Amino acid sequence: MPFCPHCGAQVSDSDTFCRSCGRPILPANNKAYTSTQQNPQPPPSNQMNFCQDCGKPVPYGMSYCPNCGSVKIGPFPPYSMSRPKGIIVLGIMQILFTPLYLLAGFVIEGQLLLYSNQPGIIGIMFDLLQLVVYFALGSSIIAAFGVLAERNWGRILMMIDAILILFAFPIGTIWGIIILWYFTRPRVKAFFV
Repeated sequence: MPFCPHCGAQVSDSDTFCRSCGRPILPANNKAYTSTQQNPQPPPSNQMNFCQDCGKPVPYGMSYCPNCGSVKIGPFPPYSMSRPKGIIVLGIMQILFTPLYLLAGFVIEGQLLLYSNQPGIIGIMFDLLQLVVYFALGSSIIAAFGVLAERNWGRILMMIDAILILFAFPIGTIWGIIILWYFTRPRVKAFFV
């Protein structure tokens, strides 16, 4: 007795359709239907692959990750993600730039102290500006160590610091744009999340 090539159920010689799955059964003498020429069945729609760079699920059949754009797709989630190389570079450069921030902060603070003793709203505005300078100085070193320790709060704090230094034209602006651009890349965001 023959068997259904689709589900493996036993069928009779005269059957043209499988009684179990309902698919057509071609006669054994038909050369068009062999197991080597058979079209593979599509996988179930709930089957997922995983991006090997960011770890996000990728729908079956896609050749790239819709989250980060990587073409490294596998059937299992990655065991661990590799650290993007730019994180180390930007963290160390942020630590090296902190003395420059400190020097600029002392210059700005000296100028602000001249105006902070002014009466009224002007003195209050300069006191608030002085607090912003202190926050930027303290947050830059904390953010750099947070990023090097692979903490998401370090990435967020470094981006806040980058927004604050955008106004320090031209070097601060360029550095701030580089930090904001890099830390918003999908692969870098996925690494910290």
